[in-house]
Amino acid sequence: MLYLFAVIFGFGYGGLAALMSPVPAELFGLRSLGTIVGAVMCSFTIGGAIGPVLAGSIFDMTGSYNSAFLTCVAVGVTGIILSALLRSTSSPG
Repeated sequence: MLYLFAVIFGFGYGGLAALMSPVPAELFGLRSLGTIVGAVMCSFTIGGAIGPVLAGSIFDMTGSYNSAFLTCVAVGVTGIILSALLRSTSSPG
């Protein structure tokens, strides 16, 4: 089961890394691509630093990771909804 997880996680994370520049370039154009990718990477770093601390605090308060997991789900769903609302600003072609 661990190997299956590793394969699926590897493909997912590899896909994320491969799309880090082309998707913002398609949505917002090349003019501010460096700034946008920098902001995205900064948010990943902040989330990676705050997430475990927040999950640990929630575990300490509740004695379970269920609330921490549900918080992560809520943040993820919010991100998906906000991403779906993005509109392309670059001209086609």
